[in-house]
Amino acid sequence: MALNANMSLGSILNTATSALQANQTALRTTSNNIANINTQGYHRRVVDFGPRLTGDSLTGVSIEDIRRISDEFLARETIDATSAVGRMETLTSYFSRVQDLVGSLDAGSSLDARLSNAMTALQQLSVDPASAARRNSALSSVSSALTAISGMASQVQLLRQDANTQISTDIRNVNVLIAQIYDLNTTIKTAVARNDNQTGLTDQRDNALAELAKYMDVRSFEQADGRVFVSLGDGTGLISDLSSELRYAGPSSVSSATSFPSITVQRTNPESAADVGNPIALEGRIRGGEIRGLLDMRDKQLVDLAEQLGSVASGLADELNAIHNNSSAVPPPASLTGVNTGLLSTDPLNFSGIVTVAVVDAQGALVQRVDIDTTFLPTIGDLVSAINAGLGGSGSANFSNGALSISASNAGDGIAMLQDPTTPALRGGRGVSHFFGLNNLVTAASPSSFATGVQGSDSHEFTAGGVADFVLRGTSGAILNSFSVTVGGLSVADLVSDLNAAANGYATFSLDANGVMSMTPAAAYGGARLEVRNDTSTRGATGVSLTQFYGLGTAMRQNQASNLAVRSDIAQNGSKMALAQLSISGASVAGDLVLGISDNRGALALAGVANALHNFPASGGLAGGTQSLNDFVAQIIGLQSDLANGAESERVNRVDVKEEVFARRNAMEGVNLDEELSNMMIFQQAYNASARIMTVVQEMFDELLRVV
Repeated sequence: MALNANMSLGSILNTATSALQANQTALRTTSNNIANINTQGYHRRVVDFGPRLTGDSLTGVSIEDIRRISDEFLARETIDATSAVGRMETLTSYFSRVQDLVGSLDAGSSLDARLSNAMTALQQLSVDPASAARRNSALSSVSSALTAISGMASQVQLLRQDANTQISTDIRNVNVLIAQIYDLNTTIKTAVARNDNQTGLTDQRDNALAELAKYMDVRSFEQADGRVFVSLGDGTGLISDLSSELRYAGPSSVSSATSFPSITVQRTNPESAADVGNPIALEGRIRGGEIRGLLDMRDKQLVDLAEQLGSVASGLADELNAIHNNSSAVPPPASLTGVNTGLLSTDPLNFSGIVTVAVVDAQGALVQRVDIDTTFLPTIGDLVSAINAGLGGSGSANFSNGALSISASNAGDGIAMLQDPTTPALRGGRGVSHFFGLNNLVTAASPSSFATGVQGSDSHEFTAGGVADFVLRGTSGAILNSFSVTVGGLSVADLVSDLNAAANGYATFSLDANGVMSMTPAAAYGGARLEVRNDTSTRGATGVSLTQFYGLGTAMRQNQASNLAVRSDIAQNGSKMALAQLSISGASVAGDLVLGISDNRGALALAGVANALHNFPASGGLAGGTQSLNDFVAQIIGLQSDLANGAESERVNRVDVKEEVFARRNAMEGVNLDEELSNMMIFQQAYNASARIMTVVQEMFDELLRVV
């Protein structure tokens, strides 16, 4: 009977001991929860109790599991929300900087304010073109507007450089996080194998995943062995049995001509440090996070703005130059020297209409004139010959290295030109002086027009064997196609055919009636841009390449806003500004007064530039069409304002979603102090009860021994 009592008391003691140990573990777990109440990313732990059985008999209580509370759905939503906020915060930041750049109201520094000031000064000049003070004021205002546009264009490229630098930094951070998650996977797998399910390493891994989501949209997939496999949102693998590394050899500086290499992901074997498989380009695969926002700005939004500024610059420069080339200073300049057009003297002239070239003395009297009907002249060389023959000994023309020049022969005489008002001589929509840039007011790094005036049947004249390398880049920043064209064939039409063959259906090249060559991406690649990586072609001895001549590639359009300036000799001497026009008719003869200092017709035309209708090409997401410069600038500022407001509104929405998801996840997974204190009291009381049972059993043992 004493033996049975001993066995019963022993069984009670074992049950009390198991309960004591179980509640001790529960208290330790609860204390750990409370200690980590403010730890970012900590998941509360819950103790699951269960019966301890010996055979069919209940012999106590056991800890079946210590569960880490985690909601898979909320975890996924948290990562998605983090990626979305990362992208929108990046866009908002850059759009805000763009707003400060082009639409700032500070001290009249906005784009439209600069242009308005220049136009006001030109209007005041038209009242008294002989006033040196008004000339200098007008030149200063025009120069300030041009400098502002170029400054904005330079700032846009600096913004692109900032975005590119941040991309490089983010990629380094991403690689650190990928390596950290892979290493934690290995450690957690070992812990799970020894049934250690409450390791804090899992929380560290979750924090690393959340940090990774700031940079890219990612997905995680729990594995039975405790690891997580990680991929981009489109399924591109980042972490599995293998790790991976993002690689990017970005340029240290960025310009309009920069063609960025691809960001790639390379799978690697951490054990051997060897690459596994081929690298995968990522620009088109990343859909969220800070890197996506940076790519959107670097390769789409900022390039759009750069092209829009190029269109503003080209429209302003082209209109000012068109008027200035059909006007004259008083007295007229001794010579007019044009720009390198890339043309050869043997090229077809392709002009039609009449232009007057006149030699005028210092008093404005006509010395000699020649009216040239360009329609019947076969080549550029024939135009030069016609000018020389018509001016006789009073003046001469020369065409060399793609540039036309016309000079007066006698000291004190000058050259003035005028388009026929009824049938003007035009090529590609521009007059003779304007086309050759003989009397430009504005200079720039890139021509204001790429209306070359060539026709498909013309000889292309590029030296055979020259190579142009192109990249077609999509709106996501992904390289869609890389191709090269080797100069061959004879005609311009042959050149267009070679370009189309090389583009291989990704894009189509065409030549319009004005000689403008354009690239249109295939429907599946709408919005794609053409970049030029290298061009060794040259047109005769002019040094002008294929891409420069036709303005191919986005850089040429952006560069129309670069290095804008008033022509240096005019900037230094306002009297060289062309504000008058030849007053010449069919009856005008030598000795007639054809130029006067008080003539303001050229000045009046310059004053109307802002409201004059100009045919703007489609650029940077804005549709092309005929409109005034003021209206086009207003479109740009309005578009940038809409983009900034839209990004900010979307950012606020995404932040609200993120906060809601975080709140729900914290309620589910986080530590509730009241709940934990309540649990602690329960476990403490259970612990005390178990201890009391053990004390009672001990007293019973003592009493039993005393009786025996």
